[in-house]
Amino acid sequence: MNLENIGKMICDRRKVLDLSQNDLCEIAGISQHTLSAIENGTANPKIGTLVKILDKLGIDIDLKVRRLP
Repeated sequence: MNLENIGKMICDRRKVLDLSQNDLCEIAGISQHTLSAIENGTANPKIGTLVKILDKLGIDIDLKVRRLP
């Protein structure tokens, strides 16, 4: 899954829960600029930021770590 897909998933779930971007930013403790960039697929957020957002939206994520050659 790439960052654009993650952003779309976050946006879709936020809308299903009837949350504005500002609502989600307040409960997740992030800036509106950051959330907007994530939802648009233009951000490269830290794992901790994604975890905060996904937790507040009730989304689980499985991370796979791999070593690059």
